[in-house]
Amino acid sequence: MPRDRRSFYPGPWLVSIHAVHQMIAMLIGTILALAVVGVARMYPPGKERLVYGAGLVITAFVYLAFALVGGASAQWLVIESLGVLLYGGAVWGGLRGRLWLLAMGWTAHVAWDVLLHMSGSGSDYTPNWYPWACVSFDLVIAGAVLASSRRHVGTN
Repeated sequence: MPRDRRSFYPGPWLVSIHAVHQMIAMLIGTILALAVVGVARMYPPGKERLVYGAGLVITAFVYLAFALVGGASAQWLVIESLGVLLYGGAVWGGLRGRLWLLAMGWTAHVAWDVLLHMSGSGSDYTPNWYPWACVSFDLVIAGAVLASSRRHVGTN
């Protein structure tokens, strides 16, 4: 006689393995971001900004690379390419003294991660752990950019 699957329910205290993987990815993203912040802060303000800017362009290119390797449609290749241009624009503004644009670029990248790559067609070619790691990475770097702008007001 088959048992009812509900009789094996372990209770609400047991976290699913998927949730554990998400938390580990976010922890890894946070650790990597803190390492980048540590490296960036070894430089004077103008070079620190450059590290954060290069990082934003690289994160945008990573999704484009996933799309290329994963066989994404031409439409998604265009979308990912537009992302590179969009975040490149935020970097350009940030490197010209508008650090709030750079911080907004990093913050907007969180929406890019969540809305385009956690579900739907963008998730078809993106490793399922990557958007979670990227969300925490993006938020830590956005905070570091804002902190940098407050530490170095009026300096280059």
